[in-house]
Amino acid sequence: MKQIQKKRSGDMKKLFAMMMGVIVLTLAACGTSGEMDEANGEGTEADQEQTEDQNTEKDMDALINQMATDVKVKATDDAANFDFSLTNTGEEPVTLGFASSQQYEVKVTNADAENVYTFSADKSFTQELTSEELANGKAISASEAWTDVEPGEYEVTVTFLVDTINDESVEATPFEMTQPFTIEAAQEGTNEQASVKEFEGDGEAFRNITVEGENGSYVVKGEARVFEGAFMYSVEDGHNVVVEPEAVQVDGEGAPSWSSFEIEVSISEDKLPEFGTVTMSIYEESQEDGEPTHENYIPLESF
Repeated sequence: MKQIQKKRSGDMKKLFAMMMGVIVLTLAACGTSGEMDEANGEGTEADQEQTEDQNTEKDMDALINQMATDVKVKATDDAANFDFSLTNTGEEPVTLGFASSQQYEVKVTNADAENVYTFSADKSFTQELTSEELANGKAISASEAWTDVEPGEYEVTVTFLVDTINDESVEATPFEMTQPFTIEAAQEGTNEQASVKEFEGDGEAFRNITVEGENGSYVVKGEARVFEGAFMYSVEDGHNVVVEPEAVQVDGEGAPSWSSFEIEVSISEDKLPEFGTVTMSIYEESQEDGEPTHENYIPLESF
């Protein structure tokens, strides 16, 4: 009987030892599984957030890279005209957000790196969020004039003040352009009238544009290559439309021929700004959706 009891006692010890072994192995397996999950990318919440942040940065870099910037400077003996644009070259539309109604800044420095002109210095802007949606090939374009300039070497910096793209924050100022230019001293004895300003135009629909006049009375001449010889123009002061859109018919055939045009503009004194630039926009209307195409911005006069 004692031998049987000893045997049963030994069997119970063996069974207990086996059960403890199974428990230890199970716990070890659970720990190993968790480590493998982390190694296979199924790790902590912090790891997942880091991955999401990296993907967002890659998406933002792609959006920034699909936006093309351009700036051109037309300098005379006492003025400089800046034409600049921000174009969506991607296939998908983008929505650009701005922290105020000011969409861009223009600054000019002289040869001593001193700031001599700031576009926004004499202007006010509404402090509310604004946005612009740009489809493929569409652009934000603008033109500003700096007048009464002394001869010398200068550099202009144009910055589009984009705060967000598709509601994602933009860091720093990725849409900034710089362009050096020179204001030459006027030659003595020249017969060219100082009041005539010249602009090249985009070369696609408009070219060889000149502006004469002041104080609200202007004559704009040039050449156009437009569908059926017709295009539109309007005038604004940077905040308000002072001349509503009107149609113009060229003095000849329509595209593909180049034909001359002449526009006389009269703006009453009460509509002229105290500070700012009066700018004419000339453009075609799309045959598909009526949207403006081949827009050219022509500064008429700065106040």
